[in-house]
Amino acid sequence: MLKRWVPDIVVLLLCITPVFSTEGSTLKVKIEGVNQAQEQNILSLLSIQQLHQQEITNPGRMRYLHNKASAEISKALQPYGFYRPEIIPQLTKNNEDWLAHYRVTPGPAIPIGSLDIQVLGEAQQDDPFKKLLAATPLSIGAPLIHEEYESLKRGLLSLATERGYYQARFIQHYVEVNLERYQANISLHFDSGPRFTVGELRFTPNPLTEDFLRRYVPFKTGDPMQSSALIDLQSNLIDSDYFQRVEVQPLWSQADGINVPIEVAVEAHKRTKYQAGVGYGTDTGARVKLGMTRRWVNNRGHQFNTQLLASQIHTGLTAEYAIPGLQPQHDRYTVHLKLNNENSTTVDADNYSFGTSWQHQGLPWKRVLSLEWQQERFDFDGPSQTTQFLIPRISLTRLSTGDRLNIRNGQRYSLQLLGASDDLLSDTNFVQLRLGTKVVRSLTPNWRLLGRADAGVTAVDSFDQLPATLRFFAGGDNSVRGYDYQSLGPRNNEGTLIGGPHLLTASAELEYRLSENWGLATFIDSGDAFEDTDIHMQTGIGVGLRWFSPIGPVRLDLAFPQNDDGGFQLHFSLGPDL
Repeated sequence: MLKRWVPDIVVLLLCITPVFSTEGSTLKVKIEGVNQAQEQNILSLLSIQQLHQQEITNPGRMRYLHNKASAEISKALQPYGFYRPEIIPQLTKNNEDWLAHYRVTPGPAIPIGSLDIQVLGEAQQDDPFKKLLAATPLSIGAPLIHEEYESLKRGLLSLATERGYYQARFIQHYVEVNLERYQANISLHFDSGPRFTVGELRFTPNPLTEDFLRRYVPFKTGDPMQSSALIDLQSNLIDSDYFQRVEVQPLWSQADGINVPIEVAVEAHKRTKYQAGVGYGTDTGARVKLGMTRRWVNNRGHQFNTQLLASQIHTGLTAEYAIPGLQPQHDRYTVHLKLNNENSTTVDADNYSFGTSWQHQGLPWKRVLSLEWQQERFDFDGPSQTTQFLIPRISLTRLSTGDRLNIRNGQRYSLQLLGASDDLLSDTNFVQLRLGTKVVRSLTPNWRLLGRADAGVTAVDSFDQLPATLRFFAGGDNSVRGYDYQSLGPRNNEGTLIGGPHLLTASAELEYRLSENWGLATFIDSGDAFEDTDIHMQTGIGVGLRWFSPIGPVRLDLAFPQNDDGGFQLHFSLGPDL
């Protein structure tokens, strides 16, 4: 009896007996012969790893853990199909430190000898399940990778949940490892059961009609139940801005056969939303914004919003009445009234406009078609003029980025085409095309490159009658830094800046992120507003400081114009990069 307990007693004595000569020594654990993923799994199961880089005060415990290491390494390699590894363990002491070294030869991976995978039930004829089985790497003769087997199981369950097979289950699933024949046998039988369909749709009480809310529903009664469609409905209703909470739940316990009622529980926002903000920009000076939105004017989801934007240079008041379309998550119709005043060193103008538009928010482009009548009084240090135009306009915008407040990579493209005819309530004929693009690219985790280009072309019968707000100017925070706001463009015979029919500007900026919240930038801008082909590109270069605030980047730029005047300009702006 005592003889049987001797090995355990010896190990126990080694664990509790201090060895004073090892004071100050540490242990290093080293694994060789496996890839990074296998090494990480070994280290997660290796008991002696807890002593890595630690001071060894009990060599007995270290030796005990070292003796367990070979079995632990063998177990850690099994998920990768290696059941016959060769392991050479060594525990040595060099000078004052210990080294636990394990040289591993994984050996041949155990192959799959037999494979029995079956999908039963209605899913047997469902194409996504056929594609899932065709894509699995599990095959006879292939090495057994346990994660591939588990991944297939997860995929079957996830796909069943997504496609409405509520009663899906595995009726047989196992992996049998035969070490004598050194092969693995896999059996996986999955019974999907019936596919459930959408039953009655129920909305909880809210201020909008059910007929209107059903326009947001991307499915109809009798369609197969799909989780992605339920998530789309939830997203559509949240994005509508009518509701602060939306929950879409299948009522499985109330299913009538395979028909499952859907409950849409909603909690409305406050009916009226107020907005206020202050800011400052070099182009505009101090500015304030006040706004009010009536989220629903009636139970059909009509909306009304008005906004006042006032600054030292520009003041604008906008009122808009919006009517949701047949697909309100994509389409809306608006009627709007705009009053604008601009009083800068270049332009003195009052603009009044009334119009209607159709907006379609699709992927990837947002489209706006509008028809607007405007009257504008303007002057350039001389007698004022008053013009009127009826302007049809088409706008296309594409914005691609993940987080607009912290952009690593993204791009924005815009196109506008507008015009008027003197046969239709307009003082002269014109056609104008505006193009714009901006791109952000991360070169490294700390370096970003920002590029911008804008162009405009106008064909007009009488440029003198073209209102100031439809002429092009260059210069300023978002144009050519180093020059005042709208200070570049053609001048008349008296030297007064009057703007031009065409525009071309471009910018390149290199930014370095010093920390999470601060960065430095260097840039070059160039451009001009011009007529005919008489273009004289004006260039500004400079450096800038960036603060990446919670509401977007704040930019302070020192820019030097590259002309005979010399000097410099400070530019301050804030807002998203795109």
